[in-house]
This record gives sequence, C-alpha cells and structure tokens, in this order.
Amino acid sequence: MSHPLLSIDAILEGVDIDAAAAEFHRLSTVEVHEAAVVRPDGRVRLPRQPRKDAAIIPSSYRPHVLASERVLLWTTPHGLNFQHDLEQLYPESIVLKMFFVMIQSLDEDTRSNYGAGLLRFTQFCDNLNIPEAERMPASAELLSAFLSNAAGSISSSTANSWMAGLHYWHTVNGAIWNGAESDLLRHLRRGLAKLVPPSSKRPPQ
Repeated sequence: MSHPLLSIDAILEGVDIDAAAAEFHRLSTVEVHEAAVVRPDGRVRLPRQPRKDAAIIPSSYRPHVLASERVLLWTTPHGLNFQHDLEQLYPESIVLKMFFVMIQSLDEDTRSNYGAGLLRFTQFCDNLNIPEAERMPASAELLSAFLSNAAGSISSSTANSWMAGLHYWHTVNGAIWNGAESDLLRHLRRGLAKLVPPSSKRPPQ
C-alpha cells in the first residue's frame, strides 16, 4: 500500500509551515514504502518502477520515492539518531520546520541530481555489503573507493555533483563530512578528471 506525500515545494509555497509540518509528521508516522508527490498545479507524480540499473536492496531506510526526495527521505542509523537527539532538545514541530527550511536551499533539479548520486552511492555500498552504520558518516576511504569505481565512466562534473549531494545528505542528517580535507580524495579527483569518457569531452572549437 502506498501513502501519498506532499511535495516539499508544494508544502512550502504560500502555506503555513506549522500546519505543513504537522501534516508531514502525520503522514510519515506510517512506514513509507512509496511516496506520491502532488505538484503545485495539482498533478500527481508517482515514482516510476526502478530500471534494472537503478535497483537497490530494499530497506526501510530508503523508501521508494522520487529522486528529488531522496536527500530528505533516505536516511541511516546516524540520521535517525540525529533526529531523535534534536527532538529531545526542541519541540517536534521546530525540528520538522528546520528540515523543511533547509531543503528549500536547493531547487528541484539540484535535488534530483543529488538523489541520482545518492542512488549510485547506495548501489556501491550494497554491492560491497557496507554496513549501514558505515555509510554515514562515510569515511574518506569509502568516498574514494566509490569515486574510483566510477573512474572512466563519468565526467568531472558528474563526480562533483555526486560528492556535493553526499555532502548535503550528510549535512541534513547531522553527520560530519570527511570529504573536504582528504588528500586521498583530492588527488583521486584530479586523476578522475583525466579519465573522463570521450563522450564527456567537448569537441575542439
């Protein structure tokens, strides 16, 4: 059974945030398996059945939602603990509003791009049986292994988008980010830039 979920953009545009947060909490108290998104124009968008190359191991941490909703609705044990700790300090309505306002820093296209990178990171971790607790905070070594695995098949801009999305996902979940000051990652990203696939290179002008 699917449970409809209001879109983040639709909720926040011209609507009382307190009321929206309460509605979000009401809907999210039930385990979410699939989320429908109601657009501001009234159209409903359902997550499509994942393509074979977009499949992940089913998990209660990762409901089947649109790519643009993953950075908020996909979580980890660390993320759940972070939310629990916040709720011990502040009213639940304040915590929910904080997440709503934070997600507004990104437009939907950016959230979708970040969600695509989060999917690839999840697939990589699934394939290597990386424990949930080690996926966040992700170590510099795990992030480096993830990027190096894609070397030769993605462009530098795609790699940068993936890393920015993972960084944002960590921020939303109150996790430290180990990708900023890592010499390993810095040199790996330079090497990856030299291994971009021919299809990603611009023809000479």
